[in-house]
Amino acid sequence: MSSAREEVIVIGRERPYRYALDIIVRMNQGSDNITIIGRSKNIPKAVTVYNILRDRLGNALELRDVSIGSTYTKKNKRISYIEIRVSRKI
Repeated sequence: MSSAREEVIVIGRERPYRYALDIIVRMNQGSDNITIIGRSKNIPKAVTVYNILRDRLGNALELRDVSIGSTYTKKNKRISYIEIRVSRKI
């Protein structure tokens, strides 16, 4: 039975390299699947984080899924999001 750990990284105010480093550290600590979530203005930053990871890890990184969509707040304001699911190849 495999014990794959799933982590979620929500992109915020930090620089993209900071998130990329955090993801690499989590992968080295045993996290197999990581979901990068960017909402609203942070969607381009989430894509940048993925591109940094792809450049740094190369073939060791696998893109599992990308989903985009929008949700509504309590005040009926629409907020777009992107979820990028990556995993490390073993």
